Amino acid sequence: MTAVRIPARVASLEPWVEAGVLGSTEVHLADWVARASGDERPLVGLAVAMASWAAQHGHACADLHQLADAVAAEHAVRNDDQEAVELAWPDPHEWLLVLRDAPAVVRCTDAVDEVPVYGPHPLVLHGSRVYLQRYWLDECGIAATLRARAGDLSVGLSTSVAAVLEQLLPAVDHDEPNLQRAAADAVFANRVTLVVGGPGTGKTYSVARMLAVLLEQQPSVRVALAAPTGKAAARLQESIAAALQQPDVEQHISADVRHALAGVAPSTIHRLLGPLGDRRQRFRYDTSNPLPHDVVVIDETSMVSLPLMARLLEAVRPDARLVLIGDPDQLESVDLGAVLGDLVQVVIDQPAGVLAGRGCRLVRGHRYGGDTPIALVAEAVRRGDATAALEYLRGDATGSVQFHECLDPMTPAVVAAVEQVVAPQLAAVRAAAESGDAEGALAASAAVRILCAHREGPFGVSTWNRLAEHWMCGPAGAGSTWFAGRPLLATRNDPRLGLANGDTGVVVREGGDLMAVFDTALGRQSFHPAQLSEVRTAFAMTVHKSQGSEYPTVVLVLPPRTSPLVGRELVYTGATRAKSALHVVGDPLSFADCLATPARRMTGLADALREGASGA
Repeated sequence: MTAVRIPARVASLEPWVEAGVLGSTEVHLADWVARASGDERPLVGLAVAMASWAAQHGHACADLHQLADAVAAEHAVRNDDQEAVELAWPDPHEWLLVLRDAPAVVRCTDAVDEVPVYGPHPLVLHGSRVYLQRYWLDECGIAATLRARAGDLSVGLSTSVAAVLEQLLPAVDHDEPNLQRAAADAVFANRVTLVVGGPGTGKTYSVARMLAVLLEQQPSVRVALAAPTGKAAARLQESIAAALQQPDVEQHISADVRHALAGVAPSTIHRLLGPLGDRRQRFRYDTSNPLPHDVVVIDETSMVSLPLMARLLEAVRPDARLVLIGDPDQLESVDLGAVLGDLVQVVIDQPAGVLAGRGCRLVRGHRYGGDTPIALVAEAVRRGDATAALEYLRGDATGSVQFHECLDPMTPAVVAAVEQVVAPQLAAVRAAAESGDAEGALAASAAVRILCAHREGPFGVSTWNRLAEHWMCGPAGAGSTWFAGRPLLATRNDPRLGLANGDTGVVVREGGDLMAVFDTALGRQSFHPAQLSEVRTAFAMTVHKSQGSEYPTVVLVLPPRTSPLVGRELVYTGATRAKSALHVVGDPLSFADCLATPARRMTGLADALREGASGA
């Protein structure tokens, strides 16, 4: 018997509730729409419920031709002793006919809106895609704004500055066209530019040098740097600082420009836009009050949700440059949409169109080198080649990548192997934290991380955090929630303290007190534990939470084959967090299943960009 109360008006939703697909939110929205509109037809109620389901599971819309497969992928988790529940989905063509004849609930449109059309309809139907109205507006708004930004905005570099550009980013490198120079040229020439590539391909390196050259040409240019999380913003700051400290940059870029660019403190996107109180998607800067910056650079764009991208584009001045940096093969936003992947389809992969060519995909690996074991594993994972990836994991003689094969990660031999990898670094964290060495404790804490798909259970963060605490503090554990050496992860933006979601820290003993020390986009900050509420222990964290970070050593715990979290992007994102050593724990069949399961979110953004560009 289901725990969800199903009102009589939407009693037809019962099979989806009993199957565990729909919950209270979707059911009561469908009931509210039926009551308000007077349209109680089952297929209309199911459309409302499934549009809501789609949004809660990361999809911008519910495509009636893909919906059954999407629901099965999310919810029909396989068990050895139980078959997935079968649902009697309506025929999509019949369903569409009913929705087109539901004017009180559904707005039907054959074209993308060039300007927002706000109406009383909770649903919008475009082709076979059903949207909640707010996400249709966001998708159309992003498409219209990006097309409007497609006009050229070239910079006429002086002879001397052009020579500096050639020194810092030569057009030809090792007898091949330099893609990093191509990325910089694209930024100079366009109001919107996409710079994508895997880890170590030099995305922020090339953008930092481009910015330095731009400031040499136009010293008054106002630059904003932002990323979706505090940790990603801190990493962006580190990358910019490292680029500015290169000898050739110091030689060719004036001290004033280097000082000015080093003084641009990256922030989270939310902090850049200026959140208004508790209203998550309402900001100080918007269409009527745009950001004052001439160049806005966003890193880790794969983590940016559809609604947040819509708000960002509303806030960037029409004549300003927008540079979007990211890796389209990483996990998508934990929230709604697949914005970066959709943009790559139209800007980089598509040969023609208004936005085509306004970006660059970087491919040369600068962090790893082209043939290191981690790079080889990452590239095989990106291609979905499980055979090659497993060969690299099993056959590396250097020990920088290892595969600890098991069905149960709690197997004593596997736990002991992970302890051998992790425990020495935990001892260093503990020693530094007890001695009051905040800098040393932070550095040691960032040297290794256990990454999981799940939060609970033997494959999850909570179990591995308990094990790591045991390894750090001994068999009795710490005996308290707060202890010297405890690594911390902020899980919510806290403007009062200046902490952002994703900021990491460690507990350090200072005199007789324990203090939580964080590295943030605002610099290093210390807090008494009583000041903190939205923090978690972070010996282990989810792969999603690790985005925007890198660690010398990563232990990646794969999900079981029965998990709905099995996915290629999960493995790729986890593996590419590792700089020097990667240890994968799990079942080879689960690994192969992950690589055979790329993410497929239901969105219409790529088509919206194409439709508007072609005048459809």
